Amino acid sequence: MNEKWQIYRWIISYVAKYKWPFVALIATGFVNSGVLLAIPKFIQQVIDVIVPTRDTAQLRVMLLVLVPLVVVMLGSMALRNLMQRIVQEKASSDLQLALFRHLRKLGFAHYETHPTGELLSMFQAEIPAIQRIYRYYLPTLIEKSVLLLLSIGLLFSLNAWLTLLIVPFFLSYYLIGPYFERKQGYYAREGVATRTAYNQKLYDSLSGLLELRIHRAESWDLSRLLERFDRNREWWRRELLYALLRGTARRMTVNLGSLVLFICGAIAVRGSSMDVGAFVAFLLYYFIVMQNLTQVVTMATEQGMLLVQGEKLYELMRKAPAVQEPDDPQPLPAVQGSLSLERVSFAYSQMPDRPILREVTLHIAAGERVALVGESGGGKTTLLKLLGRFYDPDAGLIRLAGVPLPRLATRDLRGALGYVFQETYLFGDSVRENIRFGRPEASDEEVEAAASAANAAAFIEAMPLGYDTLVGERGVKLSGGQRQRIAIARMILRDPAIVLLDEATSALDNQSEREVQEALDRLLQGRTTIAVAHRLSTVQHYDRIVVLADGAIVEQGSYEALMARREALYRLVSGEEAGAHV
Repeated sequence: MNEKWQIYRWIISYVAKYKWPFVALIATGFVNSGVLLAIPKFIQQVIDVIVPTRDTAQLRVMLLVLVPLVVVMLGSMALRNLMQRIVQEKASSDLQLALFRHLRKLGFAHYETHPTGELLSMFQAEIPAIQRIYRYYLPTLIEKSVLLLLSIGLLFSLNAWLTLLIVPFFLSYYLIGPYFERKQGYYAREGVATRTAYNQKLYDSLSGLLELRIHRAESWDLSRLLERFDRNREWWRRELLYALLRGTARRMTVNLGSLVLFICGAIAVRGSSMDVGAFVAFLLYYFIVMQNLTQVVTMATEQGMLLVQGEKLYELMRKAPAVQEPDDPQPLPAVQGSLSLERVSFAYSQMPDRPILREVTLHIAAGERVALVGESGGGKTTLLKLLGRFYDPDAGLIRLAGVPLPRLATRDLRGALGYVFQETYLFGDSVRENIRFGRPEASDEEVEAAASAANAAAFIEAMPLGYDTLVGERGVKLSGGQRQRIAIARMILRDPAIVLLDEATSALDNQSEREVQEALDRLLQGRTTIAVAHRLSTVQHYDRIVVLADGAIVEQGSYEALMARREALYRLVSGEEAGAHV
């Protein structure tokens, strides 16, 4: 219960900024409730006073009062709908923006252990669930609870004994819920987990459609997708079963209470201990009580189910980023090209007992070009991630121009670095915007100059719309070599002091590799460069080769010197040449 209250308080915090629209939302509900409570009293007056005396003057007075009240109620209902939209739109925008910003802070450590489908589910299911709480459930629960208490008070004012007779039915109606609600909560929580698994499988199926068709595996994939769907449907079916059982038991309670009330009320009217108008008013208030009791109890239960969905989002928003920003960041040094690693060790959280890097010590001077080579899994790509502070090392220290990375704001640090990965991500926008997004203030002339330097201008200008051509989702309309040259153009436009390359040409054909390599040569002139190399022929002219094996540096030096030693690099080159002749 305490945890649910914490989640509730967290949800309300997004509404607190818009307290006046929220107060207006509740106030309009109270206006509607006030008019609703007045109507049975009007009817009682008509039946017990006006009809027997035929007092038309009093009837006219009542109508003069009632008609404006109904108009006010209609106006307040329209205002209530407007306030609901305002609260929903503003609070929801804040929540989605807060989630998006938090996801960006969590970094690689989170994304490598949480699939995309789970994150999409947060926006598609968890946030809408929370929206319903502060848009509808919270204000309506406040309004209906007050209306319920006032209605019970009016029942006592009309006939206390008859009210006491039906109070047990009110209590039974309420007490029936907890058992079924606990079961519902359990199945709803499992349903959230299975829905997330289904969403992830659906995302994988759509993303891997080409591979599935190539391997004729559509039926196999569909069966796995349907299996996840059926599992999700089964949990929600069980949750629905307990909801139906709860609803049936409560309807029986309402019907039995109504029967007792009609019998006892009829006896009271026949014995003249209660006027007909008073009994009609009593019945109307009874139905108002039962209607609002039903709404309060049902909405409280449904809100509990929504809180189960909000629980995952709440836990995610409380998760601390693996990489913390410094409280008082140090400015970037004027000369930013040098990097040093001092006894750096690192292991991923999924495999803490298997270090990827082991006490790596390495100094890279400003303007030096260093290649990292070695077998797959040796820690080369991980080292590049540590340099960009996507992770912090478990031990040791990394410095940029003598300043420890944790002392620098990550935005400043990454502004000094430029990455070109093996797989370049392009957004579903124009070529121009895909080049410019690294430096949004760049002019069209600067964008085109960067594309020209990256050997990309020719193929871009050959497109139907040139730089305004849309590249499609993830750049599917471009070849691998074209995407790489777009990535290089980004880096040229950003003009970073240090460039980090992660097997930037390994997936390209010979012609594309030559074109990309020419662009890289222009990009790297005068810059500190650290390259993870798959094809060793591309790094022969680097200033230094660093060979990594099992997370440690086993040798380093110039290409010629290491080949002359006939040790680690020599074995790698010999293996590559042997593979090329197979």
